[in-house]
Amino acid sequence: MKKLIMIVSMAVVLYAGLALAEETSIGFVKNVSGQAFIGRQQKLIPARANEKLLLSDALITGADGSIGVIMQDDSLLSLGPKSRVDLTQFSFSPAENKLSFIAKVKRGTMVYLTGLIAKLDRKSVRIETPNAVCGVRGTHLAIKVDNQDEDDSDISPAKSN
Repeated sequence: MKKLIMIVSMAVVLYAGLALAEETSIGFVKNVSGQAFIGRQQKLIPARANEKLLLSDALITGADGSIGVIMQDDSLLSLGPKSRVDLTQFSFSPAENKLSFIAKVKRGTMVYLTGLIAKLDRKSVRIETPNAVCGVRGTHLAIKVDNQDEDDSDISPAKSN
């Protein structure tokens, strides 16, 4: 009986640890104006201040929307109206030399202000657009993507919660 209790207890602890690992925050929403959403697991969540961001989230703004976020390494992202940026990869563990930030700008405007990842290893930061890949050489970057292939259908009311 003791073995069974111990096995069940270990399984619960292991499962809880895996669940927490999946929910590790990579940043948070600092401010929102107008229509702004977080795309997560095929759903749209209305963006709100202090909402945590997870790996593989998408930041999406409507025609009147803007959103500002702070990543775990203190980098700043600011999106203007009709924008979509996918947070593809993020790893910030300087002690283990695990540094990586990849964002894909699908459409709209984005301003990026570098954080610690770029300061420690600028080659670990990459901003991708449909036509180019941007690396970091300085401390800030502004990008505008006019993508005719991307439309606003990802912010339709049917998809939001």
